[in-house]
Amino acid sequence: MPSWNIHLEAGIRLADKLKLSGTKRKEFLFGCLLPDINNGYINHVKTRKHHCETHYAFDQKSSLNFYAENKAQIDSKEPVFLGYLFHLYTDGYFNYDFYRTIKHSELGGNLDHDEKREIKHHDFWIFDSKFHHQLNIENRTESSKLAKIANTIPAVQIEPEDIEDIERILSNQDLNSSVKGEPYTFYTEERLNDLIESTIDSFSHDYLGEQNA
Repeated sequence: MPSWNIHLEAGIRLADKLKLSGTKRKEFLFGCLLPDINNGYINHVKTRKHHCETHYAFDQKSSLNFYAENKAQIDSKEPVFLGYLFHLYTDGYFNYDFYRTIKHSELGGNLDHDEKREIKHHDFWIFDSKFHHQLNIENRTESSKLAKIANTIPAVQIEPEDIEDIERILSNQDLNSSVKGEPYTFYTEERLNDLIESTIDSFSHDYLGEQNA
């Protein structure tokens, strides 16, 4: 799956396209990380939930499942819900692109699934290291407000301090230290930048078209 700086980079580019600013922009970018918070893989969240629950991974149709459950909020472009949906969509789009393209490459024919997955994570972490983003949560009042909105999503259960932990992790920039300076194994930086842009274009077509305006 794409890591947090990639999710934020994609979210920033989409927020620019949608001309989101101020509180709406911050809420949207927060939503772009929200599906991962309760998983607790790299943060110290109080309540841990399984990835399949927070990512609505039933029948491998995460974004469609989330949209079906939260259609009203997404159609009205409530920022946290829209960011959550975009995270799920980005996960699916990046994964599909990787496994589809490596399957037809010379490299992919000699690898099992676990080896391919390791290459995917390796290249995504290198790309992640190119960006240094934060949510810029200013105080407990702001984190409490975000937690309250987030907890209206049934799959989410977070506290204000869980959000503050995200800020700490992003600020320390220790997510990708193990791969900094390494070369890509399968992708290139240009290809991954193009992948972000095609993800945004596809998401905009599927969920931000005239039918949802």
